[in-house]
Order: sequence, then C-alpha cells, then structure tokens
Amino acid sequence: MRRTQEQRRNETRAAILDATIACLLEQGYSRMSTNEVCERAGYSRGALLHYFPTKHALVIDAIEYLVLRMGEQNLSHAKAMGSSSSPLESMFDVIWANFEQPLFHAALELWIAARTDPELYESLARAERSRGSGIRELYASLAGADSRHPGFVDVLQLTLHLMRGMALQRILRPDDAHRRKLYAVWRQIVAHHLSQPVASGGAQSQPTTGGHSQASPISEDPEGSAP
Repeated sequence: MRRTQEQRRNETRAAILDATIACLLEQGYSRMSTNEVCERAGYSRGALLHYFPTKHALVIDAIEYLVLRMGEQNLSHAKAMGSSSSPLESMFDVIWANFEQPLFHAALELWIAARTDPELYESLARAERSRGSGIRELYASLAGADSRHPGFVDVLQLTLHLMRGMALQRILRPDDAHRRKLYAVWRQIVAHHLSQPVASGGAQSQPTTGGHSQASPISEDPEGSAP
C-alpha cells in the first residue's frame, strides 16, 4: 500500500528524533551535533532543517517524543507484569524497570542541560507537567487497593526519588547487588507502612486513583520533576 505524504513526513520526523535520542545517549547534549543526527537518521541536512531549523528546535521536539516513548515503555512494562506479582510488587517492578532503561539517561542529559538553559528548562518542565497526572494514575492502578491508603502518594514520591538516586549511582557503580538489596528493604518498609491503619486527626495525603495512562517516569510530581 502506497504511503501518504503525511505518513512519509511522520516517518522522517520519527527517524530524526530517534537519531537525536541515540546521540543524547552516546554523546551527551553538549557534544550532540545535527550532522551526527543526519548521519544516524539517514537523511540529508536539508531534510533535517526542513523540520527542525535549529538544534534547539530539534531538541525541544525530542523532549515531547522522549516523554511519549517513555510512556509507552511504562505501559509495556505494566502489561508484562500481568498477574505474576502482587499489585504493590507490580508497581515497584515497573518503576524499577523504567529507571534501568537507556531512555532515562537521555532524559537525564536534557535535565542537566536545562539547568543553565532557560528555554530548554521551560520546554522540559512543560512536558513534565502535562504527564504528571498520568504517571500517578498508572502507578496507582498498578498498586490496586494500596493506592487508597492516605499515605500512598507520599510513599510513591519517596519511591521515585529513591530509585532515581539509585539510577544515578549506577553511572559510577554499575554493580547492582547492593542496590537490589536496598530495593528489597524499601519494598518491605512500604508494604508494612501501607498495611498500617492511619490515625485520625492528622494531615493526610490524598490518594491517587485512575486507570492506565501513558506517562513518563520523569514527571511524577504535580509541578513536574527531574528524571
């Protein structure tokens, strides 16, 4: 079947954005060049400039594309869990898997660059905020009844911060043995905490509910957050 012009255009853009993410992973943001992106994508510089007139424009679009791909990974990991684990274990495993993926490091490159680039910062923060509720809904749906505990949202935030730190540590210490031990300890702590009744009269976090939504593991906070 002959492809339409729109299909060809979408395929070209996707190939260029895939190549951009590959360059981010292998070379980092500062060393990434549009020439390298063209070579990887298999398109001329003129084709790239037709869609992305500047490196900044290319990276801004790559942010949205990266968020979508990480969202797809989220859903893929969630489906792969099936009924093999308890709901809470499924949530943990999906979060852990996301921070083990190469796309996390591509997102990390952008976050580091955004620290000193106001335009990149605004674009990245905007993309994160647009996906923030989706990530919480997905993890809440995986956690099942545990997501109705008043402390669930805070536990989820702590879990994401903890696993993000572990993922960063992996850059210098690739051996995962000790991290996996700590990960198992944290799972036990969370399971115990969420099994306890909550005393009345104290401030409580509102539970998060919802169905499966595409989301990015770099956007769990209501106001947006780092990878």
